[in-house]
Amino acid sequence: MIVDLKKIHKLLNAAADESISHSQLTELVKISRLVIQSYLATYRSNVINLINRNGITITDLAYDCIADVFSRCKELKFYKINQFANSLKDNVVLIEPVNLFLAYKSYLIKIANAQISKLYAQTDPVGAKILRNIKDSVHQSNKLRITKDLRGLKIEVTNNGEENNKPDFPINQFILNGERNKRILNASDFIEQIYNNLQNQTEYKKSVYLFDIIILFKNYFGSEFVYNFEICEDTFISKINGNCFEEYEIQNLKQKVELFIKEKIMVNYFLKGKLNKIEAEAIFFSVNDIINDWCTGNISSSSIYEYLRNHFDVSQDLYLKNYRTKIEYLLKLARDEFADYMIKEL
Repeated sequence: MIVDLKKIHKLLNAAADESISHSQLTELVKISRLVIQSYLATYRSNVINLINRNGITITDLAYDCIADVFSRCKELKFYKINQFANSLKDNVVLIEPVNLFLAYKSYLIKIANAQISKLYAQTDPVGAKILRNIKDSVHQSNKLRITKDLRGLKIEVTNNGEENNKPDFPINQFILNGERNKRILNASDFIEQIYNNLQNQTEYKKSVYLFDIIILFKNYFGSEFVYNFEICEDTFISKINGNCFEEYEIQNLKQKVELFIKEKIMVNYFLKGKLNKIEAEAIFFSVNDIINDWCTGNISSSSIYEYLRNHFDVSQDLYLKNYRTKIEYLLKLARDEFADYMIKEL
């Protein structure tokens, strides 16, 4: 990717002082998307399976990041860009083009990592819970610590004086002691095993990526960690707060969101062969039912699975494996769209 530093400097200045034209905004969005895509493809390839499981691509995720970066407040200002500009030591006009680009690139990477974290929490709540427990346990340990590089969070031995030219520790050489398929494992014991694996060798770096450790944990202690858990769906099925809007305005927003979701299902799932026509229609009608309950204020006792069962005969196991993450992702997008439309209309 060839970067025109002076052009980016000019575009960011225009965005920061709200003088940016439509053509300039289009150009800055394109550059920002390419930076995020390059980062995801180069440094976060370990999350490609996570992205694919949601039926989206790196480009789709990059656009989600862009929507966040260029979101507007009710005064229609780019408040996230303003937050970035205000976080800098000097005024953006005074910063050297190369330094401003590096700062902006770092900001985009931060946004991308936040999107990955949210996507991970939605896609695999159990994995996210394991991640939190491991992080909490490491923070209480005097043998290990959490660090970060461009590829994500790492667990490394404290006071590690290793050379950077050593290869990464191969995750397939980790030795775990414990009974497979046990649902309960003492966190401190697991942390101790991580430490022993890293410390008792000199050939590799004394660090391992947290994402790899979670996959190792789940693979070793059983696949039930992936699917067999209670899902808190309150966020997805609670009603939309539209008290300041008239009924016809809510219905108008509802139609816009439904069309948006229909296009997402068509482009991301049906046209790519990830859902057949029956599956795509069932998911659309299920999401539609939930959106309708949001807008009418109905507080349904039905789960998302039960909404789907009204349109598609599917077992709960198959729902959890093949459809849950897709529907939850679509519901997240729908709620975000409602929020965006409501802010614009206020």
